[in-house]
This record gives sequence, C-alpha cells and structure tokens, in this order.
Amino acid sequence: MKSSDLVRMANQITDFFGVYPKPEALDGVAKHIHNTWEPRMRDELKKILEAGAKGLNPLCIEAMTIYFQGPESDGRRSKVNPGAPAPKGGKPSFAGGGGDAG
Repeated sequence: MKSSDLVRMANQITDFFGVYPKPEALDGVAKHIHNTWEPRMRDELKKILEAGAKGLNPLCIEAMTIYFQGPESDGRRSKVNPGAPAPKGGKPSFAGGGGDAG
C-alpha cells in the first residue's frame, strides 16, 4: 500500500475522532488503527512518523507517537496479575480451570 494512502486513511480516522475530547480522541485513533490495520500497515505508519510525519494530522501524530511508545507510555494502564487474589468484593473474570470449558 502506498504511504500516501496510509496518510489519507489515518487522517480520515483522526477527523472522525477529532470532535471528541482530546484524551478520548487520542485513545480512539490509536485503538482504531490498532484494531483494524494489519501489522504491515502499522509498521509503515511508524516509518512515516519517524521520517517526519509529512501530511499527517497533528492529532494523529500525537496519538500514534503515544501508541508506538508502548503500553506504559501514558501512565493510565496498569499491569494485571491474573494469578493474584481478587480485590475484596471482586470475583475473578475467568474460569478457574482456565478457559471456557474449565
């Protein structure tokens, strides 16, 4: 796929989320690209960003820069230990035997 097509598509996604409050827009752009683009497309978008992000919407640049820094970059995500006991009053969200057939 051409870089110009990826830039156009990324900007269309960003335009859609641009009306949301900024934190939601940043999250929406990154999640949409993560969930719907194949890895080769995301890799190419990363190369476009690293080469100066020519033509990309500033909101897209910000969202994807955060995305490519990884899950620890924005401070909002926390690590979950599935083997740890549930918090007081909480119940595990997975089958005790491991999986749906458990």
